[in-house]
Amino acid sequence: MMREGIEASFATHPDEVDCVRAIVDVIRDTAPVNGHLHNADSFKLEVESAFLHGSKSQVCFSIGGKQHHRELADLLVLATYVENGTLAFQRACFIQAKRNRSASGRSAQRFEIDPWQLALLGSFPEFTGTSGVLKGQSHKLRNRSGMLGAYGFLSPPGNFTAVSARILNHLLGGRKSLTAKELIPAILSEAGAARSVQVSMPDGFWFDPDHCPECHKMAMCCFPGHWWRHHLSHSRRHTGNADTPVESVLTCVGLDEFVQSWSGLRLGEVWHAKSHANSDRALRACLCGIVSRVAQGTGKLPRLQQVLASGEGDDNISERTGTSEGDMSGLGILSVIGTVSRGEG
Repeated sequence: MMREGIEASFATHPDEVDCVRAIVDVIRDTAPVNGHLHNADSFKLEVESAFLHGSKSQVCFSIGGKQHHRELADLLVLATYVENGTLAFQRACFIQAKRNRSASGRSAQRFEIDPWQLALLGSFPEFTGTSGVLKGQSHKLRNRSGMLGAYGFLSPPGNFTAVSARILNHLLGGRKSLTAKELIPAILSEAGAARSVQVSMPDGFWFDPDHCPECHKMAMCCFPGHWWRHHLSHSRRHTGNADTPVESVLTCVGLDEFVQSWSGLRLGEVWHAKSHANSDRALRACLCGIVSRVAQGTGKLPRLQQVLASGEGDDNISERTGTSEGDMSGLGILSVIGTVSRGEG
């Protein structure tokens, strides 16, 4: 459905914002997916989307003593995990969409990259919203995963490749544009690293030796002496959450891989609902403010709002981040909520 939306947009108006709006619109009525995991556990995947029309969401930030004004992103991609009705964690990725520009003669088409927006999405210095959904708000966000900010490269007829802004910065090496084929080395490098350190798993949910007999058997074969339990105890101590997500992917080759990573809750920076760390609370406050304003301006995202309201944190966040007509912005949100209900198996 998303590919058809991009194809239709390129056939008429090949513009980044039009493509983002098309992606959001075509999946708006996606039906929930229900299924069963191991034992008596069941899961549900719910997809929502919204596009708030208007001007760009501009932010102001300082690098090297100089102030810059840039758009934060065209698209906010959210993946939320709920267990037994309780919000556990959420992943977020701000994506700036880019389409390839026409080239003369036989030269390859190129993607133009603004260096200051790249710096913003790569390192997230403290910024203040000057227009759009973040107007009047100041945030300093953690980007531990390297995938809080990314670029989405659009090309006809319906192709979409997502790359971490941090990786893209190293790949460009000070240049302001690149071709699609120049992305391949970075993508292959990440894929090779992932294969060397990760256990191959079906798409959708992560390695879970505590609850799945098959995962438990694999863990005992690969990591004898209960090493995995020792490792998991460290993860729980640091996150304060029993369900520790895998590391985020940093590249997605094509739309299929993007959808698999997003719906499998493997895309973006994580904040934990039960964490009291300032960095988790800061990311939650920023995301809740954006969701509240987009939802109020569009009348969409009811399930996402419900889940966020149920999490721990500032209960007044939606009240103090309401929007006015003048604050509206051209920003899209894609949300998937994965809910697991533990059975008594």
